[in-house]
Amino acid sequence: MQKIMFLLLVSTLVFCQNSKENFISSNFEKGLPKDINFKWKNAFFTSINGGDFFKTIHIISRDSLKTSNNLVFVPVDKIGFSLNRIMFEKHKENQFLSIINLKNDSEDDLSPLTLIINLDERTLQHRWESQNKNEYKSPSIVKEYPLKVGKTFPTIKLETKNGVWTNDNSDKITVINWWATSCLPCIDEIPGLNALVEKYKAESIEFISIVWDGNNLSNFLLKHKFNYLHGFGNKYFTSLLGDSFPRNIIIDSNGTILYNKLGGSKNTSIELEKIIMEHLK
Repeated sequence: MQKIMFLLLVSTLVFCQNSKENFISSNFEKGLPKDINFKWKNAFFTSINGGDFFKTIHIISRDSLKTSNNLVFVPVDKIGFSLNRIMFEKHKENQFLSIINLKNDSEDDLSPLTLIINLDERTLQHRWESQNKNEYKSPSIVKEYPLKVGKTFPTIKLETKNGVWTNDNSDKITVINWWATSCLPCIDEIPGLNALVEKYKAESIEFISIVWDGNNLSNFLLKHKFNYLHGFGNKYFTSLLGDSFPRNIIIDSNGTILYNKLGGSKNTSIELEKIIMEHLK
């Protein structure tokens, strides 16, 4: 898997079985798409329109469409692709239904994608759910991500061992790390984050961590040095920042989001420092 371009949540929702409007049909072909280089000898695939957000989207069966258990969802964009399992429920005789909730690479919510697989006929029916019936052929944005770069970060109050920290009326650049103690990419980026704290300790910058599993923080810090100010996450922060880790956010002194990215590596600090240097007064 080269890149996770969205958060894929697969769920079967209430669906009108008598509704056949606006579905697009396609046949599964034996083999794999040209842009997917796996050694799956029993694969069948079909592809659908990814609109403005993906080059294409492949639906691939790994077991010659014998069951719905080995179907994967593979969106492809200009950078790469991601591989995601699809969970189906029985729809009709040998037909299986799934509705997939997608986010684009800007983390906007896209119109849900309905899939109906017919194993006997080796066909796929799909449509992008939309209030506008003319948009069923390709995805559209149904909800814009509220924490995009350029938007205002909300005022938060964060419980720490030293009391409550808040960004209300802050006149500093704030660097936020949303993480979990069991998250390996989170741990990988910590040495670089510590180096940033040391390098910019004399500047008007606050480095704040919000840890999802706060109960494990004390034991974690006994083994790993992490020099941010640590606050404890709760349901509100999970709702605000998501349930995937790590996420790094930079906010300027006016509360404007300068940077927001999900995912971490040893090079995270390099990206963060570029933004910090551009906005230091």
